[in-house]
Amino acid sequence: ELMEVKDPDVALMLAFQAGDESAFIKLYEKYRDRVVNFTRRFLTSQAQGEEAAQDVFLKLYQSGPRYKPGARFSTYLYRIATNHCLNLVSRHDHKRVDRGTELGERSEALMEDDSVTPEAALSEQQMKAAVHKAMANLADNQRAALLLCHYQGMSYKEAAEVIEVSEGAVKSLIHRAREKLAKDLLHLKADRQEG
Repeated sequence: ELMEVKDPDVALMLAFQAGDESAFIKLYEKYRDRVVNFTRRFLTSQAQGEEAAQDVFLKLYQSGPRYKPGARFSTYLYRIATNHCLNLVSRHDHKRVDRGTELGERSEALMEDDSVTPEAALSEQQMKAAVHKAMANLADNQRAALLLCHYQGMSYKEAAEVIEVSEGAVKSLIHRAREKLAKDLLHLKADRQEG
């Protein structure tokens, strides 16, 4: 017998499993932007993030027949997304990806905003680039923990279920990630003042 389904997203996934394609589309529409934000920040490139997000939903689609409602649906989905990003990162090191074009596009968008002075736009650009770079330098599991809690608003407990580690491990991953980010950003600031 089916357990009582409290999570409406789990109910949608079960409906999809039973052959209702529109249930999958509802899940896709609800989570697409969140997953794109997550994969884009994880892989630190817009194009790779978009592509990875499509792959995540393809994997979700393919997992339909095997799906078993255990955890909350969002936990299940982010586990697929996190594992997919970790696989991509370990396959070829994304840290060397040329992010110049993406930053160029962003600075153009900033420059078009008349209220932003070129100096302010540049420093905002540099700041975004610095954060991007610092994120790319984090250990993969630190980046995953930080993104899930900080950007996706998950609790430590939820993030622990996604990454499949203890809650304590998530806390220490985030603590180390924040320390490393702070250190990297301070170095960049110091370099800029000396230059």
